Amino acid sequence: MASPHWSVDRHREEIELLGTRGLPRDEYFAQLAPRLRRVIDNDASCWHTLDPHTRLLTSDAPAELVERGIYTAETATTAGELLVRSEYLVPDCNTFAELAARRIPVGTLDQATRGHPERSARYRDLLEPSGIPHELRAAFVIRGRVWGAVHIARRAQSGAFTRQDADALARVASAIANGIRASLRFDAARRGSSTEAPGLIVVDATNAVELITPPARALLDALGSNALAYADGSLPATVLALASHVRGGAHRAGVESNVVTVPSPSGWITLHASQPSAGDGRVAIVIEPASGPQSATLRLEINGVSAREREVATLLASGLSNADIAATLVLSPHTVQDHIKSLFEKLGVASRQELVARVFLDEYLPEVVQRTPLTSRGRFDRD
Repeated sequence: MASPHWSVDRHREEIELLGTRGLPRDEYFAQLAPRLRRVIDNDASCWHTLDPHTRLLTSDAPAELVERGIYTAETATTAGELLVRSEYLVPDCNTFAELAARRIPVGTLDQATRGHPERSARYRDLLEPSGIPHELRAAFVIRGRVWGAVHIARRAQSGAFTRQDADALARVASAIANGIRASLRFDAARRGSSTEAPGLIVVDATNAVELITPPARALLDALGSNALAYADGSLPATVLALASHVRGGAHRAGVESNVVTVPSPSGWITLHASQPSAGDGRVAIVIEPASGPQSATLRLEINGVSAREREVATLLASGLSNADIAATLVLSPHTVQDHIKSLFEKLGVASRQELVARVFLDEYLPEVVQRTPLTSRGRFDRD
């Protein structure tokens, strides 16, 4: 039960402190869950990271659902597939992408269905059969970019979530968003050596693996604990989400790409999906270490850098003076200096050289030489 001695404000302060510790993603979620339970009674929670550009799931952490007897290790895999289906393949209510687009990105399934949860495919196929019919969800958003999400569950006997529960989650959502982004930033900083060659995965209409190359196996391993079950036919959440999105055809709920870039302990990994032939449900996914532009963009974003500051950072890395940057971006020199000061503060650096080393590193240098400036939409434009 939630403790009456724990106010939401005190809870928020503790979450903010937890987010500054730089814990690995799974450990951060493991420590976050019991803290959330102090102010929002629940039977279990399942945490996710999302790609900030596409809003596709990039990982899930269903450990509590297993530990608390709601799922077994085997049914957790099936549940993950049903979750992906409700998010990307069929119309449903209270999806993470839908929540991410709201001013207050929190909602209950009861509210979303106006008291008729049976209208939800996720409720019919997953929640009600699993004995957790009550759902409270949130997307964790910073400046329009979603970094993670949570599904909070209650059994029937625990009762429905209240408006007070949703309000409490909304009040701590920004602190959790900052904590997830910080966790990803520190995970990226702990990166080790990574596999260089791209890999290929081909899955059939049921997401069974038809083909997987050795580099793909290594890169799936690099994704961490969420990818370790692929040998028995299951796949990480990000692979399932991407495959489902490609099969769905039309872009859904703000998802605009067949490419996602996922953080891993060994660096950022990019997955590109396509359908080799129409109609049979097969999807081919190329998986490879993220290119310099992709990883540089994400390194900047996870440090809270704005779109305009990304442009300034790229031009700094290209060797332009403040006056040249001002002329290129049609800004005043004073405004450019303010952006540079903000960049230094957010990235924890004291010079241009440190900024380039921290963000772009050796893997990005060829792109700088080719003069491919990063636009405010996070893409690189070639002359």
